[in-house]
Amino acid sequence: MPSRLLQRLKSCSSFDRCIIPSFQCRPYTSHIPIGKDLGPIEQHEHQTFRIRKKGKPLPLPPVLDPVVIEAKGRYAQKKAKPNPATFTPFQKKLLENPYAHTLASPIRVCRTLSILLPSALLTTLNPHPHPSTSEPWLLPVNLTTPSTRLGPTYRFLAWKPVAKYLHARQRWRSNLPERLTAKLSSSTAKLVWREDMADLIESLMQKNVAEQLKWHFKHSGSRMVGVGSLRAEEIKDIDDVSCILSLRNLKTTADTLQAQSTKIVSICDDYARQTRSLLSPILDPHKGNNPFPPPQWYKAPVVPQLHPRLRYPPLEFSTAEWRGRRVAVYGLVELLGAERVKEVLAGTRFEGVDWVVVRGSRHHVSLEMMLLRLQMYLAVPGP
Repeated sequence: MPSRLLQRLKSCSSFDRCIIPSFQCRPYTSHIPIGKDLGPIEQHEHQTFRIRKKGKPLPLPPVLDPVVIEAKGRYAQKKAKPNPATFTPFQKKLLENPYAHTLASPIRVCRTLSILLPSALLTTLNPHPHPSTSEPWLLPVNLTTPSTRLGPTYRFLAWKPVAKYLHARQRWRSNLPERLTAKLSSSTAKLVWREDMADLIESLMQKNVAEQLKWHFKHSGSRMVGVGSLRAEEIKDIDDVSCILSLRNLKTTADTLQAQSTKIVSICDDYARQTRSLLSPILDPHKGNNPFPPPQWYKAPVVPQLHPRLRYPPLEFSTAEWRGRRVAVYGLVELLGAERVKEVLAGTRFEGVDWVVVRGSRHHVSLEMMLLRLQMYLAVPGP
């Protein structure tokens, strides 16, 4: 009979009998037995063994070994902040030195030069969604917020010509970091670089420096001293000079001539490029009746140009002599502009003063680091 082939369903009571009683289940507990809770143990120098009644002692696994747990916890705990009152004289000098803080910043790679540099010498960009289109834009977000967790970064040398170089022909797309492309995935193709990126970075840095200067000019007290000139006789009596701020224009006739010569060089380069493009059929040996293709390294015909070392001489920064050593001089008019300098000095005791001596203090480190970064960003080859 077909009915005989069908098995009879068991009753609900039979299923109840198959259920394991609750007292036979392992109860949940938040306590994890470690070390002595596992039984008699013996500790050696770097390992713990469990003593057995029969047989040799067995080593405990690292997750249950109190020696290993203590060693890991020792390095996991955050160190207490150093107390400046207990510093040695040399440590106090390092604490008040902005160059030491700059060099001690985390080492990161420059995407343009492929070299390792302190992050304080690099410009950092982060992808940020546009408020209306939600497309990712590369922006210097770290210049507008104190937060340090801003996602993947794109870093390059903090120099204005480098920012302009990356903008031309979208060169920045060729060296995007892998973490950034992995974060954006399909949105990487929509990533936007602002056309005024170089000027935007400059304006944000100037704004931050102006705010810091305005606060320090009002609350610095004896840590900032106004002087009439940079003669060694006038500043030698001031102790702990860290840097000097110039409130007047430091440009000379040589700087004007340097700007004119740079303009002439750029015009000559334009003429050289036009000559190369117009006379390419004549200057290029691989065109015409020559059947041989050009080698892989060949780009275009060579035309006379100025030597790079002559075009880009070493950068020079203003300094002053104080007690036998050189200290930095920052020209605020060149860094911020004359109008912004007037706004910063308005209502302070330094109105009408030409020079301000900044004494070494850990309260001035952030200000001097910002001045150093802005000076480096706007630096141009000297005459």
